[in-house]
Amino acid sequence: MRGMIYVVPMMVLLSACSHKPYGRLCPGEVSTLSGQVTGQSQAWVFDEIQRFTVTDHGTTMQSGYLHSANRSLYIPSATTSEGFLAQRLSTDRFRIIDPGHDAMVTWTCPVFATAP
Repeated sequence: MRGMIYVVPMMVLLSACSHKPYGRLCPGEVSTLSGQVTGQSQAWVFDEIQRFTVTDHGTTMQSGYLHSANRSLYIPSATTSEGFLAQRLSTDRFRIIDPGHDAMVTWTCPVFATAP
């Protein structure tokens, strides 16, 4: 019985420390690289802290590992396998940039909406 006293708190502690990515349905703004708005978007963004995944109409894009030489000066970013620039602008804003087509999409996610 005494061993059970230590096992239960340990299980609670371990489950509290695990991080499961959660998806948010996020509206997005499509624009040129100079900032001219050209349309709207909506996608599921799955935030995994060090990377994120965007799913839109059955297409999924993974950011890759986001890094920054100095997070207070530079936006954490990565190059996707498709060759786009992925950026984590904040805990609720994510961007994919396609310089070859002079386009970018910036998603701003609601704080409490989660996937089922």
